[in-house]
Amino acid sequence: MADLSRMKNAVSNLVSQAIYDRTKNQKARRGIVRGGSVVIGEKVLPFAPAVDMFFKDGDAVWCIISDNGMAVVVGV
Repeated sequence: MADLSRMKNAVSNLVSQAIYDRTKNQKARRGIVRGGSVVIGEKVLPFAPAVDMFFKDGDAVWCIISDNGMAVVVGV
């Protein structure tokens, strides 16, 4: 069990570092989840969570806009 726990922590740390490295020069923006999209200001964008997290329609989330125009949810 300890090995599995260490592996989970290692993967989590790797994902967190990758997100940080990719977004360190970008500013997170606040958006609202609406019907399978995120509304950020006047923009309605498709989204994908950066990591496994729980949120639902109407929740406010923190997003980074990716190069392809997708909102990547990085926090709730």
